[in-house]
Amino acid sequence: MNLGPQVTYGRVLVLGDYRQTVTVARSLGRAGFEVILGCADRQGSTRLSRFVSDVWFYDNATPQRFCNSLEAFLRNERPDYVFTVGETQLRRMLPAAPRLEPLAIWVNPDFDTVARCFDKTTMYDLVPTLGIPGMPWMRFTCADEWRRRAQEMGYPVVVKRKDSAAHVLEHKALIFHDAGRLDAFLAALSQDEDPGTLLLQKFAPGQRHNCHIAAADGRLLAYFQQKVLRTDEPDHTGIGVAGVSVAPSPLLRAHCEALTRALRYTGIGCIQFLVDEASGGIAFLEFNARMDSTAALPYRMGIDFPLLGMQLAAYRKARHAGEANASRLLPEPVSSGYRSGTTYHWLCGDLHACLQELRTGRARPDKLAARIAEMVQLSLTSWHLTFEWNDPLPTLHRFWRKFLRAPFGRRLPAFKPLPR
Repeated sequence: MNLGPQVTYGRVLVLGDYRQTVTVARSLGRAGFEVILGCADRQGSTRLSRFVSDVWFYDNATPQRFCNSLEAFLRNERPDYVFTVGETQLRRMLPAAPRLEPLAIWVNPDFDTVARCFDKTTMYDLVPTLGIPGMPWMRFTCADEWRRRAQEMGYPVVVKRKDSAAHVLEHKALIFHDAGRLDAFLAALSQDEDPGTLLLQKFAPGQRHNCHIAAADGRLLAYFQQKVLRTDEPDHTGIGVAGVSVAPSPLLRAHCEALTRALRYTGIGCIQFLVDEASGGIAFLEFNARMDSTAALPYRMGIDFPLLGMQLAAYRKARHAGEANASRLLPEPVSSGYRSGTTYHWLCGDLHACLQELRTGRARPDKLAARIAEMVQLSLTSWHLTFEWNDPLPTLHRFWRKFLRAPFGRRLPAFKPLPR
């Protein structure tokens, strides 16, 4: 994929160290950008990638300190682009967007659109107006009202936050299969610091389908669909650790384009649905206004969402500036197909989830051998989400930190970037 003569190569601050960050660094480094990693963890893994030219450690103590630290860096270092990988960083920047936005080209949708997408209540209000199916839901009012609505919806029901980055009792969502279990949760609700952000929703059966998208002014330019096969939670509410590419669904693609058109979306993102293959039922789950954590799969298959994000960011900046030739910066629609049936696997996350289940007694020992065999098979036959033979250190270091370094590994010195 070529950025074309109208897009300036330069320095890009890649903000946030997540499992998909190394894919961004590799994509942009190979394209000719100088990649600066911005992170809070001095022992992070992506800093070891050969595609990372420099590392900047920001103050993450509070949202205000983070934004002040970022503003100072942008004013002093003047990177050409900021590629915000994580949802946490995007959320923290929303109140400070007016003062941050003029300082670089931002590789994310405009901040107003980001705020709309990240608020589940806003999206749940929008999707029915577009003819997109969703499950009944309600905001938190009081415990008695929730009990009544749960009975009307029918069990099971799901409780989650309106913001996908926030958890409920350390989980992305909680599934309640009967009134007794919901009552126990509601009885302890007085201890919740922010009950007003809780949502109750009818449970939707099916598997999660992640629809990776790139759009300009609402028009889809690229689409890739993958199905999550397993997550790091036994009830499938967690982070995907294994999945497979599937043929594009015309219906899901149409739903995605209806959303991007309604939002006049420009940028890359991921729209999630639950699909019940037995009944054909579909339910909207959420719209993540950022690159999906499994972007390594389409990247390996020829659809480079990080690079598309750079192109769209340059186009959006030029359009907002009123440049007459802004449309020349638009990338060509990705017309080439991709092969379905290609799997991805995140061995580090899968192994950690398996060990956690064993420690907490949630995993049955008699099924351990089958679980390990499945992990081995997936690792040998799938694209790994972080590992590449010509850039192995980030993944090896992640395994070292996760499974091997304690207790003596803590004595290792902190990483210090080379002087510039």
